[in-house]
Amino acid sequence: MTTGIILLAAGRSTRFGSDKRCSPWPGQTCMLKASISKALASGLPCYVVLHPGDQHLLDHCIGDTATAGVCPDAAQGIGNSIAFGVHSNQDWSGWIIARADMPGVTPETYRRLADHLERHDCGRPVDKHGQAGYPTAFRKEHACELMRLHGHRTEARLIPDEPYVNVIVFDAMIHADINRPEDMLKLR
Repeated sequence: MTTGIILLAAGRSTRFGSDKRCSPWPGQTCMLKASISKALASGLPCYVVLHPGDQHLLDHCIGDTATAGVCPDAAQGIGNSIAFGVHSNQDWSGWIIARADMPGVTPETYRRLADHLERHDCGRPVDKHGQAGYPTAFRKEHACELMRLHGHRTEARLIPDEPYVNVIVFDAMIHADINRPEDMLKLR
């Protein structure tokens, strides 16, 4: 079973005020590179979804042994980026849908979600208090639903409210996304 990571990096960083993907990150050249490195450290394949005009980042991602593609309608919303990433990797038997603005998610969390897909059709990480976070995980049974996402509809709405989907992780970063510059200070 090949499960891979779809790393969503096609947003416009409007709340951040500049391209947050290129913001400096400790131990890496930028936040996007940190997110890619963590994903690849899991041992899973990684596909980065970018928006039109990102040729410089496309080259950068491929250089990191991740593959990447430009979603032509990324500006319409995260749902379009998810659909594009899943469609581009239909040969995988499962997808972990991750956000590039969450560079702290550990490789272990990615591996735990991939392992979970061997027994269940979908999953999400939860902390010890049962609080759900990201990334999410889906097996091939959900391919059509994922590829129909559009606009601001995310994959999280496809996860049933059932205990079997919960993957307990000891990774506080499943709640830590970066939307504004001050968020980076909290995570460093």
